[in-house]
Amino acid sequence: MTLAKIAVFSILVALLVALPACSKQKKASSEQQNPPAASTPGEGQSATTSTQQTSASPNAAQQPNGPRATDKYVLDLTNYAKVPVTVKVNGQWVGQWDNHANVPLDMVVKGENQLTVDLASQPQNTVTVNINTTRDGQGVTILSLNFQGQSGTHTSTFVAR
Repeated sequence: MTLAKIAVFSILVALLVALPACSKQKKASSEQQNPPAASTPGEGQSATTSTQQTSASPNAAQQPNGPRATDKYVLDLTNYAKVPVTVKVNGQWVGQWDNHANVPLDMVVKGENQLTVDLASQPQNTVTVNINTTRDGQGVTILSLNFQGQSGTHTSTFVAR
């Protein structure tokens, strides 16, 4: 072999050795940036858990400080429009319904509380949200909202004792 052929052969061998090493580094860095879509169940569970923890953190910051309300409060949803309605109290998920619902509100605290109602679309029929309690043996409506013809997110406050 001539000296020129040996030099070309050496360069080709060096390139062949270096090329797979570079592609492994690129593959490793792309896996860190974009994890594979298909994963084992154990990996998927840990990803879901971290997502739940991340989404729970902002809700915890929205909670008012204070002791739980001594009165028992209930959410009463009337939904003749069959529109999906999502409800949160003090940043905590209460539920999502497309029908009537009557749900106890354990997250209510003494003092001011924030109610967030999200309607997925504009209801063409009656959609009402009431916050009820019992005082001195009598049923009392603390807050009553009518969302017929309204869509989007609506926030209201009510005071509990």
